[in-house]
Amino acid sequence: MYKLDDSRSNIISTIITCCLLFICIGCSNSSIIEDKNGVKRIGDEPEKRVVIWHTYSDEETIIFEKEVIPAFEAAYPDIKIESIRQNHNQEYHAALIARATAGKSPDIIRMDYTWIPLFVERSLLQPLNDFPDFNNVSNNLQEHMVEKNTYDGKTFGLPLNISTKAAIYNKTLLEKTGVSQPPETFAELVELAQSKGYIIGMSGTELWNSLPYFMALGGTIANSSFTQATGFFDSRESADAIKQLLELHQQGVINPYMLKGSIDLWKEVFSQGKVIMIDDGPWYYSILLNSSNVDVDLLERTVPTPFPSKAGSIIGGESLVMTKYASNKDEAWTFMSWMTTQQTQMNLFKAGLIPSNVEALEAGRTQEGIVNRYLSTYIEAIDQAFYRPSIPQWTEIESIYNDAFSDIFIGGHNIEQTLKSAAERIDVLLAKE
Repeated sequence: MYKLDDSRSNIISTIITCCLLFICIGCSNSSIIEDKNGVKRIGDEPEKRVVIWHTYSDEETIIFEKEVIPAFEAAYPDIKIESIRQNHNQEYHAALIARATAGKSPDIIRMDYTWIPLFVERSLLQPLNDFPDFNNVSNNLQEHMVEKNTYDGKTFGLPLNISTKAAIYNKTLLEKTGVSQPPETFAELVELAQSKGYIIGMSGTELWNSLPYFMALGGTIANSSFTQATGFFDSRESADAIKQLLELHQQGVINPYMLKGSIDLWKEVFSQGKVIMIDDGPWYYSILLNSSNVDVDLLERTVPTPFPSKAGSIIGGESLVMTKYASNKDEAWTFMSWMTTQQTQMNLFKAGLIPSNVEALEAGRTQEGIVNRYLSTYIEAIDQAFYRPSIPQWTEIESIYNDAFSDIFIGGHNIEQTLKSAAERIDVLLAKE
């Protein structure tokens, strides 16, 4: 019998094995690679997805998702933006911290600028200074707002928009009083309301709602550098300010329905009722002007002016931040910086958002249209408004303020003792800085 040598035997064995392998592959009619979609091919790079959480209103979301995002994706076809709208409240604040801590946060968050220091303190945000073109991007934005996004020498957010509250007057009631212009001071407003039986529509005792009134009457939370509350929040001036607010509330001059929640101030200020003035942000107009439930000419029924006080109102605003665990940081930065460009900011200006981009803000001042008929007042009011401090303890300080006002207005607690205790608690927090 013919016997193959070992080398020839190994060759034949290898050929037979290969043949059997190809037969098996052919019979299964499938690729060796089970997941074709997971394999990168030449010229087939997957698009990058960037997830953003935001709290835009209905009107703002329409422009953001129907105009802004499509324009960006057309300019950057390899980047897709996933927009997820959230409710702006303390639950959202807590949920963001929990998810960011667990590494499950979105790539980008649009958040209140006062939240940034706490997120930075917990190492949850990505500093932006080293990204391409950072200096040019930040130099185009309002300097003071960029400072509010800077912590320990590093910038962690790009200011996206800025806001404040303005006094919104009932034009019909003003005309009935015979005055040609709204009151210039808070004292004049109080005198007018008292003499005519009108109501000043302070909407609540919480800081965002009451601080402009508290400051207008001489109250203050802390020193100018916000390092000490004792001697300021518990000062005689602050105690007198709250005492006057409480007395005016009890007299029915400062919204007698404030603690009952049984009046719609937004509607009352343009109706034939008794509310002479409310204070609110530009969203008052952007929302109601787009509401089918409002069948009056709002800009003819109301008169917006800066808050009648040298202390002004309160500054709000949102920034875009990148989370520490963002999946696609370069693409996230591309979108963030693009959101601060003049054209993008002018698109959002249509929804009543005041630009942080300096050129867009100047263009907005001179732009004709229904938006600027009310927004120009808010832009003017920014110059004299109160910027909340960029400190990690701000949310806790705001809570102490709210509790103190609630204890006084609802609980009937002693004003001096309540403010003294609150000031001491705030100083304990500030000492941690």
